[in-house]
Amino acid sequence: MSSINPKQSIMQTLEAMPEDMRLLIVSKVGQNSHVDYFNTVLTCRSLSFRPDNPSVAKDLNLSPFVKKPLLSNQYESLMDACLKADNTDAHFVKGMIQFFQSQNQVLGLHHIHIASKSGHLQGRYIFGVLLMAIGETDKGIKIINNLTEEKGISLVED
Repeated sequence: MSSINPKQSIMQTLEAMPEDMRLLIVSKVGQNSHVDYFNTVLTCRSLSFRPDNPSVAKDLNLSPFVKKPLLSNQYESLMDACLKADNTDAHFVKGMIQFFQSQNQVLGLHHIHIASKSGHLQGRYIFGVLLMAIGETDKGIKIINNLTEEKGISLVED
């Protein structure tokens, strides 16, 4: 009796799926966990789940870079692919780096504003604070107040 390798069986099943269905599955994996996404990419190299695919890059969870934006400098091609796909985390991270590290406040605010308009919580908060810092106090306060009303004071304080 021949035994079937479970990994081979899964790969054959995945390879038989339509490409758009595979990409949808991987984009959802990437949206929920950057670790699971990278494990998927490593174990299924032949299936082209790379982040240069816009379906994957758009929703890819970049939370490690949101927490520590400077880490993204080591992953330039990943960040470029995510920005090209309009990933909100990527816009936030790019904005933070441009504003604070590269001293390009205009471009930094532009990217943070994109993230903010897309509902990125940290983006909304930082955008409001930065607007207050550059003298657009009323706009900044309005953004912070709206965020507080929608999400609660405890989220804003965190």
